[in-house]
Amino acid sequence: MKTLAQRRQSAPSLVISKALNKSRTISRESCLSPISPDSCPLVQSFLSPGRVFVMDGHVQLKTGLQTQERHLFLFNDILVIAKSKSTSHFKLKNRVRLSEMWIASCTEEVCEGSTSPERSFVLGWPTTNCVATFSSTEQKEKWLSFMMSRIKEEKEKDDPKTIPLKIFPKDIGNCVYSKTLAVSNTDSATEVIKTALQQFGISGCVKDYRLWVSSSKENAPYPLIGHEYPFSIRMSHIREPMSQSPTAGGRGATSPPDLQGALLLEQLPSEAPCHFILKSSHAATCQQLTGWHHAQRWK
Repeated sequence: MKTLAQRRQSAPSLVISKALNKSRTISRESCLSPISPDSCPLVQSFLSPGRVFVMDGHVQLKTGLQTQERHLFLFNDILVIAKSKSTSHFKLKNRVRLSEMWIASCTEEVCEGSTSPERSFVLGWPTTNCVATFSSTEQKEKWLSFMMSRIKEEKEKDDPKTIPLKIFPKDIGNCVYSKTLAVSNTDSATEVIKTALQQFGISGCVKDYRLWVSSSKENAPYPLIGHEYPFSIRMSHIREPMSQSPTAGGRGATSPPDLQGALLLEQLPSEAPCHFILKSSHAATCQQLTGWHHAQRWK
C-alpha cells in the first residue's frame, strides 16, 4: 500500500493544478459575494451607538510589488480592512479612523508595475500608502465618492482642527533651528513644506524639498510623497495609545470625547513619538533610507 507521501507524489500534475485553480476560484467568488451585515460577525463587532455600517466590497491593495486581496467595510467614522475566510467570516487586518485618512491619484509613486488607473486610487493613513484597485470603474468611482465624502465629514468633526507642528531642517543651508508651524487637519505635506520654506526664509520650489517622518512606529525615517496629512500622522501617535487603553472600550471604540480636544493638545508638547524633518529632494535621494511607500505591509 502506498504511503500518503507516495500518493501525493503520484498524483497527476493536471489534477493538482485543477484543484489549486478551483480553490482560488472559490476564494475569489467568496470575496465578491454580497455581504449581509446582520450575519457578519465582524460587522456586528464594530457596530455601536453613533456608528452605522455604510457599505462593503472586495479590493486589491498594492504597495510596491506586494498585492493583497482584501475586503473593505466602510462605517460612518472608520474603515475596516479584513481578509476573507468565507462568505461571512473575515479576519481583521486593520481599522482606521476616516478623519486620519487621505486619498490621491499618484498610483505610480506608490505601486510598481501596472495599476489599472481607471479602476484604482491611492488610499492612505498613518503610516501607510497603498493603491486600491477595484473590480470595475463603476466600483472605483463609487468607493472614491463615498470615501471622499465620509473623510471630509469626519475631518469637520475633528477636535482639535489645528495643532503646533515642529519642523526640523536637515542639510539645508544655514538652517539649524527648528520652526513650529500651525498645521490644520486638511494641510497636505506639500502645503506644510511651502509654509516651512517661508518660515525658514528659504527661496526655492516646493518640489525641491521633501518632508520626512521619523516615527516610533517605523524602523527608519520615511519620506512623504506630498498628498499625506502631517496632522493625521502626528495625531495618530497621540490617539492610538488612548484607544488601546483598558478604559477605551475595545477595538470598536474611538477615543472618548473627554480625551479629545484640549487634553490631546496638552499631550502634544510632552510626547514626541514622531518628528518631521525637512530635507532637499537632492540630498534625500542620495541617502539609502527605507522608502515608506515601497515597504511591504499586511504580512
